[in-house]
Amino acid sequence: MPERVVVGTRGSKLALAQTAKVAEKLKENGYDVEIKIIKSTGDIMKDKPLYEFKGSGAFVRTLEHTLLKREIDVAVHSYKDIPSKMLEGVTVAAVLKRDSPNDAFIARDGSTLDDIKPNAVIGTSSLRRRAQLSLYRPDLKFENIRGNIDTRLRKLRDGLYDAIVLAEAGLIRLGLDAKYHRLPIEKFVPPANQGIIAVQTRKEEEEIVSFMNHKDTWIEAEVERAVMKELGIGCAIPAGIYAECKGRVRLIVQIIRDGKELRVDEEMSKTNAVEEAKEIAKNLKSELGFNTF
Repeated sequence: MPERVVVGTRGSKLALAQTAKVAEKLKENGYDVEIKIIKSTGDIMKDKPLYEFKGSGAFVRTLEHTLLKREIDVAVHSYKDIPSKMLEGVTVAAVLKRDSPNDAFIARDGSTLDDIKPNAVIGTSSLRRRAQLSLYRPDLKFENIRGNIDTRLRKLRDGLYDAIVLAEAGLIRLGLDAKYHRLPIEKFVPPANQGIIAVQTRKEEEEIVSFMNHKDTWIEAEVERAVMKELGIGCAIPAGIYAECKGRVRLIVQIIRDGKELRVDEEMSKTNAVEEAKEIAKNLKSELGFNTF
C-alpha cells in the first residue's frame, strides 16, 4: 500500500495550482496524497499591505506551525513568501523548476507601461514595484491592492485602477487569458525567489520530496536568499534580487533609495555562487550603510 502524504497549502486558486504540481510529482513517485487547505494570517488580514507584516511570513507561519504539529507532512509555498528565518525544525527540502521571474504589466485599456496615459493610477502594494515604476515613469500614481489574482483583475476591470502589476508566473500557472506586457528584468529586477515553488518538510524528513528538486533553480534560490539575508531586507525595502544559472551564475541586485538606483550586476562560478554572493552583499551593505534605512 502506498505511503500517505498530507500536503498543506493555502486555499487560493494559485496556491492550489502550485500544490497540484507537487502532488502530481508525489503520486508519480508512488505516494498516496491528501491535500489539506490551511488559512494563514495573510489570507485573513486582507486589508493590510504585505510590507506592513514586517517579515513575519504572512502566508507561511501558519503552515510551518501545522507542519511542526504533524498535521501535514509537506507544505507548498511561493518561495518569495518564505522569510529568511524559518521556524526551528522546518526546512525547504525541494524547489520545482523556476517559472517566469518577470513582472507583468496589465492595463485596463491594453496600454504598455511606455504609452499608458500620464498620471495613471497603478494598483500595487509592493514598495519594490512602486519604486521601480516611479523611477521609469515619475508621473504614475499608486494605490494599494490586495486579494488573489482574480480579485485584482476584477478590481482593474471595475475601474479602480488604470493598471496593475502581477507576477507573470501566477498568470501562467492559472492559465489566465489576460493581455499583459512582460516587464524586462534588466529594468524591473524581481524580488528574491519570484517564480519558484518551494516545498517544505520537517527536518530529517527531506527525502519525502528531495527527488523533485531542480538543481539549477535551487542554486538561483540559494544565491538570492543569501543576498537577501546578508542585506537584512524583506519586502519593506524596495529591492530586486535575481540570479540566473546558465553555466555560470549571473546576479543582479537593484536597490532604490531616495529615487536613485543602486545596482550590482556580477557573474560567479556555479560551485561557489552562494559564498561569492554573500561577499557581494556584504560589500554592498557596507557601501550603502543599510543601518540608515
